[in-house]
Amino acid sequence: MAWTFSGGSSEDLIQAEKDVQARVGSEPIDFAAMGVISNVYRVASAMRNHMEREVLAPYDLSFTAFVVLFVLWIWGDSESYMVAARAGITKGTLTGVVKTLEKQELCTRIPHDSDKRRVIVGLTPNGQATIEKIFPLYNREETRLVQNLEEQEKLSMAHSLRTVLRTATDIKHQR
Repeated sequence: MAWTFSGGSSEDLIQAEKDVQARVGSEPIDFAAMGVISNVYRVASAMRNHMEREVLAPYDLSFTAFVVLFVLWIWGDSESYMVAARAGITKGTLTGVVKTLEKQELCTRIPHDSDKRRVIVGLTPNGQATIEKIFPLYNREETRLVQNLEEQEKLSMAHSLRTVLRTATDIKHQR
């Protein structure tokens, strides 16, 4: 059995997949679908860890905190439920992230004018300067991570991943 299912060499990952197939081979399993989803998970975990270590650590930011800053930078001050939705996190997770970002003086919470239960989240000037400094570094690292793909492969992969994301969203809304 390969030592890991979430990293290691290409040979380790291929062996892990073979080990899974050997274990469940007699079951009616869609191995292609399993390969896509498990590899998406593994890539996301590896990318997140890499970005936290290589880009975000000097700024004392988690990946989720970076995403929240990015959302606020792109869409401006927004109600907390909207920031959470755009960042792909729960409102509870957002609460903790915003508290941390407030302590770092990168964002602020403002009570809603008409409903004190609602909160507007926005960037501070320091938050604006921070995301404007980090984003180019982050994008350079994104470029490094996909440097072995041809341009058409990157476009095709982005399209395919958006299709999976839309399907997941559609399934969620069918419940």
